[in-house]
Formats: sequence, C-alpha cells, structure tokens
Amino acid sequence: MLNSSAAQIPNGEDDHHIRLACQACQRKKIKCDRSFPCGPCSRSNLHCAPSTRKPRTRHAGKRAVDGELRNRISKLESLVEGLSGEVGLQDGVPGASVSTPAAEQVDSAASHTVGKYIGSTFWSSLTTEVQALRDALEEDQQEDDEPTSPTMSTNSANGQSTNDYDLLICPPNAIYVMPGALTEPSSHMQAILYSTFIRNVAPMYKIFHIPTLRRFLERASLWFAAINTLSDGECQMQFSRARSDLLQQYRRVVDVLLAQADLMNTNDLATLQAFMTTLIASRITDHSRRAWTMTALVVRIARAMGLHHEISGLTPFEAELRRCLWQTIRFLDVFVAIDRATEVLISVGSWSTRRPKNVDDLEYDESSASIPSHDGGLTDMSFALLASEACDTTLRLNNPEASSSGDPWQQRLDIAHTFGKHVQNKYIQYCDRSIPFHRLISAIGKSMSASMILRAVRPMMGHVSSVPPRVDSPYVLQIAMDALREHESIFEDPEAERWRWLVWVQWHGLAVALAGLCSVRGTELAEKAWACVDKAYDRHSRHVADTRNGMLWRPIEKLHKKASSFRDAGRRESQISGFRELQLAADLPGTATPMPTYPPLAQQPPMNHHGMPMGSMPMDPIMSGQMDFGSTPGLDDMMPLQPGDAGWLDWECIMEDFSNMPLEMGDLQQPQQVRGSDGLQWPCVLHSDLV
Repeated sequence: MLNSSAAQIPNGEDDHHIRLACQACQRKKIKCDRSFPCGPCSRSNLHCAPSTRKPRTRHAGKRAVDGELRNRISKLESLVEGLSGEVGLQDGVPGASVSTPAAEQVDSAASHTVGKYIGSTFWSSLTTEVQALRDALEEDQQEDDEPTSPTMSTNSANGQSTNDYDLLICPPNAIYVMPGALTEPSSHMQAILYSTFIRNVAPMYKIFHIPTLRRFLERASLWFAAINTLSDGECQMQFSRARSDLLQQYRRVVDVLLAQADLMNTNDLATLQAFMTTLIASRITDHSRRAWTMTALVVRIARAMGLHHEISGLTPFEAELRRCLWQTIRFLDVFVAIDRATEVLISVGSWSTRRPKNVDDLEYDESSASIPSHDGGLTDMSFALLASEACDTTLRLNNPEASSSGDPWQQRLDIAHTFGKHVQNKYIQYCDRSIPFHRLISAIGKSMSASMILRAVRPMMGHVSSVPPRVDSPYVLQIAMDALREHESIFEDPEAERWRWLVWVQWHGLAVALAGLCSVRGTELAEKAWACVDKAYDRHSRHVADTRNGMLWRPIEKLHKKASSFRDAGRRESQISGFRELQLAADLPGTATPMPTYPPLAQQPPMNHHGMPMGSMPMDPIMSGQMDFGSTPGLDDMMPLQPGDAGWLDWECIMEDFSNMPLEMGDLQQPQQVRGSDGLQWPCVLHSDLV
C-alpha cells in the first residue's frame, strides 16, 4: 500500500512531505501533519491521497461581480464617513480601504450630498438599493451645480458659509445618530465655553436662569453661542481648532438635538430656550435671511405655548422664565426687522405678558415662593429690561400707518424725548464707569435715545399722520451724526470687545447722514459728519444683512456715491474759485495777494445754546451732554415745511428706494439750488434716480 501510494506522489513531493492537507483529513475536518503518508491516515489504516490545487481559469463574469461588490462596499463606507462627519466628527477621516476610480467618484458624490438624506428609511435600505441611491445622488449633484443667488450662497465675514439644509424640519424619528457621534467637549473645554457664555452672552440676553442649567440640549446651545462670540485667534489659542470648524460641529450637534426634541411641536420651555440661544448666536455668523425667517417659527412656537399671556397656576420661578423668554423673543423680532427694514411680527397690543423683575439670578431659584424686584440700580436683568422698553418705543415710531389715525408729529417727538429721559433716570444714572458692562449699558442707552430722535425726525416707515417738521438739513444731519457717534463709542472701549458680537447695524442713521451730505458741504458740520460716516460705512458694510449685495446695502452704497460726488464737486469748485482769485490778483500789480477763500455752499443758520439751528427743535439732552429734560418743543417750533422743501422729499424717495431697489444705478445729478422757507438757497439733490 505504501508503494502504491508512493507512486501517486506528485513531482517534487518525494521528500515525504505534501503542501496541502490530504483528502481524507479534509473530509474528516481534522488536522493533517502534511507528511506522506500522514499520521492520521497511517493510524486509521486509510489510503492517504495528497490534495492538489485547482487550476486557475479566467472568468469575465467573476471579475464584473467583484468590481460591483467593491463599488458597493466603497459607497457604503463613504456614506458612513459622511454621516459621522455631519453630526460632529472632525474632517479628514481616512478613506475607504478599497481605492478604485469608480469608488472615488461615488465617494465624491456621496460626501457632498448625503447630508440631505439622514433618515431611518434611507439608512435601512442602503444595502439593497445602491443603484437607486446612486441615481438620486447624481440627480442631486446636478441640481447643486446650478448657480445660486447671492442671498442663498452668502458667506459670513469670517468665511463660515451657511448650511444648505436644516435638520430642524426633520421629524424626531427621522434622524439616525451613530453611537458616539454627539460627543461632549472635554471638561476643560466645557469650562472655557461656559465661562465665555456667562461673560459674553448671558448679560445681553436673559434666556436661561444660569444656576439651573442642566440639560444636554441647553448646554449644547450654550457651547455654540459661546464660540460665536470668540474670534479666530481666540479659538486657535484656547482650543487649537479653527473657529469655522467649531461652529460647524456644534451647530450640527444643536440641530440634531433640536430635531430629536421635536421642535415644531414642542411645549417644553427648555427646548425653546435652546432654540432661541442658537438663533441669536447664528445671526452673528450667518448673514443670510435664515435667522430672520426662523424668527417667525420662534414666535409661532411661543404663542402656541402661551408665552404672550400670563397663565395662572405656575410657580414664580417658571412664570419669571416665561416672561424673560417672551421679552427676548420680542427683542429679537424687532432686531431682525430693523436689520432688513421690514415690519415686526409681534404687533402692539397682541400680548399681555408682564416684564421680568429687576433682580439678579442668585436672588431666586426653583423653590422660591416669591421673587423680589429692585426699583433702582442695575442688576442681571437691566440690559434685558432696557431692550424691552426700547422695543415698545421703536414699535410706536416705526410702525407704518394706513390712515391718519396715528400719533401726530409733536407726539412722536415727545415719545422720543420721554424715552431718553426715562433711560437716563432709570439706567444711565446708576452706571458705574469703572465697570465695563455699565459703560456698555450707558453707551447703548445713549445710542438708543439718539436713534429714537432720529426715527421721529426721519421715520423708517410711512406715516400719514406725520406732517414734516420745520427742520433744515444741517439739523437733521446733526441728529444722524450724533446717533452714529454714540454707536461708535461702543467700539472705542477696549474692554467692551467681548460684547461687540451684538452687531446693531446703524443703516438708518447712515442713510440719513448721507442724505444730508447730499445737500450740505464745505462746512465744519459736514466735515465732522463725513468722519462719522466713513467709519460707519466701513464697519457696517461687513455686517449688514445679506452682505453688501443685499437689498438693504445697495441703496446706501448708491447714496454714498452721490454724496461723495457732491462733496468732490464742491471741492473742485472751491479750488477753481481760489485759483481765479489768485490769477486776478496776479493780473493787478500793486495789490496785495489775498488768501484763497472757501465759502460754504450750504450756509448754516445761527446756532442756539443747544448747538442746533435757531427756530429748530431742541436737541435731546442726552445727545447734547446736558441733563435738562424740561424743554419740550412747542407748536410754534413745529411749523410744517413749505411744499418746496426738497430735503424731506429726498428722504421719502430714499425710503421708497429701500422697498423698490433698482438693479442699476442712475446717473448722478448735479445739485440744484432750492429756495427754502427761510429764503435761503440750499443746494439739494432730488434723488429721482433712486426710485
């Protein structure tokens, strides 16, 4: 038997050693010692037959199947990587182990568009509908390649692009979160972000009761808001991460948590608080109209929860939280409406919720039977209360009128003066100049007061009841300049840098000042106004809603060009006039050479003790530096303009231009001499090219 077996040994195996297990051991599934004959066969007295490899043959079908399988595996791996990156993991995850041209193409398509399809149904069908998935992705890729409008592809000042989709509209069970994807920051990073939020955000917006922050959703919105208030350099120094990466990561975390909390149908106060915090913070880095649009969602949810009315049966703590949140929603509503020169959503008289109490967070908690309130002094709620009262006055001055049933002109001006007096007595007089946040409250209070006066003189909306007052261009220009100057003081305090993220674009004051500079030049007031306008123009162009290509900034840009052209024309005329006088003196020998003169083209009336033209309305005492609020303009000082007052007509045209903005600029007109009601000739430009 051994001899017969030895005859079957293949060539090269005469050393009594075989490479593969024998056939008997393979059938019995036992270990073969690969000798010939092997030990198991010898002990069992079996025929030991060596095994041979099967010949390799080429099959085109087999290769096609392998390629399809590799493509499917590559697609699934790339989709998993894209999903994990969308919910918070860092970029740069290593790619698939199988690298083929087809796999690279699929990976490129999937990583770009898969974020729009994060649903449980989609996830469960990945392994069976790969071809349908590819078709959908390719179709979506073609749609993404189409050009978009500037508003939809808006980039923020720091280069952080807006997301092209929102998880907030997804049902709570449609978001699949991979285990470990929504990871919390380290303890050290959480401590930094928490202190940043307390220092930079909490004093401005009283949404949370800080000592009772517990939920993950609330803390995630806190992290996102804190990062928004930091600069790129601060993020690199403290976290060794780019600010744009951190914003993208934590916004995705918050969006997923809000969707899982069923934001659209929520009745949970903490969920709405987190959404408000995220929305307020995203307005800083997202210059698209997302925050403006989402504000309507906030208002609807708040009304569904009954925040706009007082509800009985609540604890003092819960009632106070609801009041704080409702007043913050009102502030955001007015804020984003002014950002885009639109009407507010929460109208006067549509709510009855009381204002929060003037109290510090540490003075009450969830077990408090009552909450105290301080009549005087500044607390944690002071800025929020100031903002709430400013909203009331702004609504009275900015709401458009469809009939002549609104406040007449003198009452509107009295409203603005009364607000300035109230702010001075209730807030500014208690500010300690050694405390940075107190200086900020003082600066913002004065800026608000100046802006109210300006809105009374030059309304942002049409007012049928408002007869144009007897004001000339230098007076209106002075008011606009003071409003811009008070706002600029916020940026002059180096210790107020932590709160400058609250960007309030003074487009209204800038537009009024530019309109005045279209008819005033060559005077000391005009030179000072241009200094304020240049600073404001450069600063606000970086933060204006919808960027510089939006519907709000383009008319201001046109107005700036017109005012600059008017100023430059005056300088050229002055230079020509001076040169002619020098030439005339040179042609007359024996006469002294006079110095060139630069007469102002727009003469200003005599100034009163308020620094304003005689016969005009007195300046608000906060703006003039005097604290005497006793002077209120009388009816004699409020004589209407004559029909030929072109300054008022200019403003009406400008405000109409904000609503109907042309696509192209018209030709700049040369200034015309318009005779005013006082007999003086005022060079003024009718902005017929702005309508």
